[in-house]
Amino acid sequence: MSTAAGTTREGAGGDRPADPGRPVPTPGITLPVVALPTLALFLGSLAAWVGATALVLTGTDPWRYLVTVPVHALVTFAMFTVLHETVHLAGGRLRWVNEVLGRLSMLFVVAWAAFPMLRYLHIEHHRNTNEDTSRDPDAWTESGPAWSWPLRWMTIDLWYVRFYLPRIPSRPRAELVEQAVVFLVVVSAFVATAVTGHGWELLVIYLIPQRLGIALLAWWFDWLPHHDLGETARSDRFAATRMRVGWERLVTPLMLGQNYHLVHHIHPTVPFYRYQDVWRRAMSDWLDRPVPITTVLGSDLSPAEYRAWRRLTSHTDRDADLPTRPHPLRVTAVDRLTPDAVAVTLEVPGELRDVFAHRPGRHVTVGARIDGELVRRSYSICSTDGSALRIAVRRVDGGRFSTWAGSALAVGDTLEVTPPSGQFVLPAGPRGGRTVAAVAAGSGITPVIAILTAALDEDPDRRAVLLYANRDTEHTMFADELDELVRRSGGRLTVVHHHSRSGAAGSADGSAPDGTTRTVVPGRLGADRFAEHLTALPVDDADWFLCGPPPMLDELVGVLDAHGVTPDRVHREFFVAPSGDDGDAVPTRPAVVTVRRGGRETVTRSRGTASLLETALEAGVEAPYLCAGGICGTCRAQVVTGAVHMQQNYALTDDEVACGAILTCQSRPTTDEVTIDYDR
Repeated sequence: MSTAAGTTREGAGGDRPADPGRPVPTPGITLPVVALPTLALFLGSLAAWVGATALVLTGTDPWRYLVTVPVHALVTFAMFTVLHETVHLAGGRLRWVNEVLGRLSMLFVVAWAAFPMLRYLHIEHHRNTNEDTSRDPDAWTESGPAWSWPLRWMTIDLWYVRFYLPRIPSRPRAELVEQAVVFLVVVSAFVATAVTGHGWELLVIYLIPQRLGIALLAWWFDWLPHHDLGETARSDRFAATRMRVGWERLVTPLMLGQNYHLVHHIHPTVPFYRYQDVWRRAMSDWLDRPVPITTVLGSDLSPAEYRAWRRLTSHTDRDADLPTRPHPLRVTAVDRLTPDAVAVTLEVPGELRDVFAHRPGRHVTVGARIDGELVRRSYSICSTDGSALRIAVRRVDGGRFSTWAGSALAVGDTLEVTPPSGQFVLPAGPRGGRTVAAVAAGSGITPVIAILTAALDEDPDRRAVLLYANRDTEHTMFADELDELVRRSGGRLTVVHHHSRSGAAGSADGSAPDGTTRTVVPGRLGADRFAEHLTALPVDDADWFLCGPPPMLDELVGVLDAHGVTPDRVHREFFVAPSGDDGDAVPTRPAVVTVRRGGRETVTRSRGTASLLETALEAGVEAPYLCAGGICGTCRAQVVTGAVHMQQNYALTDDEVACGAILTCQSRPTTDEVTIDYDR
């Protein structure tokens, strides 16, 4: 979540799950009014169809069909991509754009079927991926013996009709009327064309190429990404669709992005021309799951083998994702900071120096195999840029990674580390000379100490102030390093410690080991005490960096606002802490979910990783949905009790969200019990 004054990230120094068990949010995709690549594909395909048709009608060379038939078949394939985009509302931000483009492209794919019918059947495929042919219409492409598959690919549209007929009584009247009108008009036109002596032209311009194009589509969109996969969309949607990797510069445009078909099934509303970008951004999280990966030559790769393969091909394959994938880094030091915290130093090899270059204050995601399972957590970097990268890990009750790091992690071990990210950094430009003021609570010191060090080193005239809140001296992370930084700054850095569980300030809490005096204030750093500091310290023109629990930071930001500090000078980094101390972020969780729909109430259990829409569908609730991507708003419901986390939202206003409205396709429970109502 971002704020006007900076960035918000859970777990600045706590044991925050990167949470590979829940779907990954779509990275920064905003649709324009009309998706220009999709429109260009439509117009280019239309031009190709007009040109090939003119050659059939005006040409005399009998060999011309060797050109026109393949071109018309490829038009069927390309127009299906336009159709496919509009089914998922990815053809543009406005619904009518998708409705118009969808119906126009439908004429070149399966002219006798209506757009709403195809949309319904395709959503059924997404909902029931890899189930039998009674539930997933696209399962037709791999049913029966292998010798029959090409015939099935050529006739999948006919199977769609067979699949649709028993469902006619439950379909909306408008959809059925449109289907009947389209069928009658198109069949009448075909019959009229044939009886007027133009049957041959109908065959070579449409019927034969369309069969070839349909076969190509069924092979490309259905059989290649889904065959021989045991998982379904209900059991594990990350394992129900295959990725096809390698030769991306050739294969991606050739397949119109469908070599990244897994991306489409996880984020259906992402446009086809963004699949590869989304894969690159989300890859490190998705590879923590058993995602099916196959090379273009047909070799299956496990996620670990894929990482190794990418490393081997990175010097020749420019599509290898060096900037975002995790890299193995060797542990060179594990230093005890407090009884419950350690500092971990990682060596950055020379060839990765550019990859791990960072501004102080950013964070990394660190992964390790613990009891055979890959566990990943995010930690702020507490060192400045260089050949080593340092993080601090504070033990949290029940925290798997933090407990393991504090007791078992040793020099020589290897951790999987993603390159640095985040915007909690010093501002660039002419503001760089300002005083730097910081507030840190507990492990919130981890990004702050790096920022203070860099601020003082970069500008010999800069001054800095730190207000640092902890329980007591024993649990104060980096206390000695801060003392050294105060000495080295020559009076340019002022540090004031707040100890909520100590007695009155004195030698026990107020002196460093070498006798240097520390300023220690007993009690909690609250709004009143913070306001006193603002009047006593030289912070009138400071840039503020705040890192700690959200309730504390909200309180302090209110004080800054009251003292006239503008939002552009306030930068926040959150971590979520139970019981007021730094610790685990609050993730989505398993819950008892009550769903109200159609006047009926269904009680079921959520795994926590599945969306509330998926949970409702698994429980047999006929929940409404269409795009499953947070755009159309069809799956809207009201939260009656409990709380949820909504990953993305393009359909609801801020006022609607404030009143409890959610998109169930994007929401997961964050409390033990949740009640949602589709009827409100």
